[in-house]
Amino acid sequence: MRVTIEAFDIHEVEKILNLLKSLNIKNIEVIPGPSGQTPSITKGDKKIDPRVLFGIWKDAPRSLEAIRGTNWKRDWNA
Repeated sequence: MRVTIEAFDIHEVEKILNLLKSLNIKNIEVIPGPSGQTPSITKGDKKIDPRVLFGIWKDAPRSLEAIRGTNWKRDWNA
């Protein structure tokens, strides 16, 4: 059996571990979560000219419904 307790700071973890130790529970595993560091943000290349992309679907026009119909199909039974 597995029980998951999510603690938000080290003080909560210490309290939980002290409680579990006082109950003589021997098999305790602490798995650290992701660190509180914020991810680095990389700015995009502003030199790219998006105008060259206009008209790339002129030979095969697509509607928003067609894009959603082909790309958003999900197999909910998988």
